[in-house]
Amino acid sequence: MKNSNDTRKEGRDGFSSLVNLLPQTVIEFGTDGTLLFANRHAFREFRFDRGEKLIGKVNVFDYIDPSDRGRILKGMARLVAGKETEPQEMRAIRKDGTVFPSIIYANLILKDKKPSGIRAIIVNISEKKKAEEAYHALVENSLQGFVIIQNGKIVFANEPLLRMTGYDRKQLYTFSYEDMARMIHPDDIASVKHNFDETMNGSLENAVIKYRVFVKDRDIRWMEGFISRIEYDGRPAVQAAIIDITDQERAIASLRQSEKKYRDLAELLPQGIFETDAEGIITYANASTLQTFDYTSEDIRQGLRITDTVISEDRKRTLRSFNRIMNGESVKAAEYTCLRKDGSRFPAMILANAIINNDRPSGVRGFVMDISGQKQLISRLEESESRYRTLFESTGTATILIEENMIISFANGEFYRLSGYSPDEEIRWPAMVFEEDRAKMMDYHRRRRIDSKSAPRSYEFRYVRRDGEVRNVLVNTEMIPGTKRSIASLMDITELKRTEEDLKKHKLQLEAKTQSLEEANAALRVLLKHRDEERIELEERVSANMKELVLPYIEKLQASRLSDLQANQIEILKTNLNDILSPFLKKISTKYPNLTPREIQIIQFIKEGRTTKEIAGMLNASTRTIDFHRNNIRHKLGISNRKANLRSFLLSHPG
Repeated sequence: MKNSNDTRKEGRDGFSSLVNLLPQTVIEFGTDGTLLFANRHAFREFRFDRGEKLIGKVNVFDYIDPSDRGRILKGMARLVAGKETEPQEMRAIRKDGTVFPSIIYANLILKDKKPSGIRAIIVNISEKKKAEEAYHALVENSLQGFVIIQNGKIVFANEPLLRMTGYDRKQLYTFSYEDMARMIHPDDIASVKHNFDETMNGSLENAVIKYRVFVKDRDIRWMEGFISRIEYDGRPAVQAAIIDITDQERAIASLRQSEKKYRDLAELLPQGIFETDAEGIITYANASTLQTFDYTSEDIRQGLRITDTVISEDRKRTLRSFNRIMNGESVKAAEYTCLRKDGSRFPAMILANAIINNDRPSGVRGFVMDISGQKQLISRLEESESRYRTLFESTGTATILIEENMIISFANGEFYRLSGYSPDEEIRWPAMVFEEDRAKMMDYHRRRRIDSKSAPRSYEFRYVRRDGEVRNVLVNTEMIPGTKRSIASLMDITELKRTEEDLKKHKLQLEAKTQSLEEANAALRVLLKHRDEERIELEERVSANMKELVLPYIEKLQASRLSDLQANQIEILKTNLNDILSPFLKKISTKYPNLTPREIQIIQFIKEGRTTKEIAGMLNASTRTIDFHRNNIRHKLGISNRKANLRSFLLSHPG
């Protein structure tokens, strides 16, 4: 028969085995912070050697980041005072000085109903933080602006969008639908509204639109928006891209030097602790288990099987795990859907091992943890991850995540379309770069990880598609803060480069043609000037010959004895010859090209002061005919409705 010391030793060994199975840090310390107990994982997590003597020599509070220490101390003081405290996030410090984010769960150790210390579980949440920071960096370090509009309000805007608009988040988040509409140019508002409404109601899967906006300083800028309908916080919304947690287990930990000490630990732990006999009947459940399942100690005494505490779909799996443990196998922690006394359900994580008596399993001891809160946290993280992944995939721009070793660890669909690679291929960043540009790109990659400002953020290079085609690309690269990873957005500018080359060729051709035309025009101007000079010289020669060789003989004829008819004919001949030589008639015939030769002849007679009767006699016409011509002349000269004298008007024109 066993004595009480043997029983206590078995209890200590059992609980010690259980606590050291846990993948979380479990510690026990005095109210002044002096360490009283630490499980194996605590030594690994805080990077102490197992042989180091820490008990009674280390103050737990020294391993909390100074910026969090005051808050955690206040929480511990509340706990000692008997007040409820929630789990708190903090930054823990390892022996080597490295810091990691964590959540601390604490409860009180009572001795003779008085606080004698604190038991705590510390859960490392580094992976959760990294996931949040990585996806946040993907959007905040994007070259595109991102905005999400829901129910006529802006509910999300990233930093590039703030830089584009000149507004801060506080201002944008207060904008009404009308305020947003006023930012859009009046000529574009109809198109933007149409595409927005069609996308929101599902008629368009996505749309690409160009439009003008008024930024904060009222400057007008063109924007290109890639808009699509998404789910945001469980509700439909429109996202526009503008060209800009791990499952955590709650663990039990505490090492007791006696069965009572470990029982106290079990009773005070926030996780459920239970024991069964070899038949699977629950023989012990701590206060947390009873509270979680809404049972009482009397219910346990009346007999309750472990299969009664899970839903029917999980009972066969529960029984199989129980039998494997009883057969000496190690069974990992698993998730089950448990049943409360009232029939309500909740998710739980259960980890158990065998109770060994006389070298044989006599039952099962384990812990059960309600993970409803964790599931909700995971759901929110998955939603957050999905949200950022949706943003990443729907940017409309090829975007990649580059590791320090130059492997592309993540890429969106647009990148695979652009490069011709498939998602199941491992791609090294240098392998995509054209050989002549590779050294420059690798130098930028190295320098950027030493000093992000030492390498250009945007630059052009040539890349090689999967099929061997060489194309031009503009890349914009940013480092993800706190990591050696970078995010890059790529824009294929091959067609733009070709267009630039074509424009240069056309410009050279036009310049050559322009030079040729200018030379031809110069030659033509010289030729025309020469022709004008020849014409003037010819006119002067004709005029001189007429005056020297023709007019003198006409004047001799007029002095001879002529009949009236002959005299008139000679006068007409003289007048016509003078008309030919008259600059006046040249000018008036040029200015008024609709005048007939007869009207020009009559104009010369009127200018000389001839009467209608004299003109009629000289032209052998009636006075009515001459009056008809005079009226036509007044009309064509634009003075038919004026009282101006025709001869006075003609005399005002020098000739």
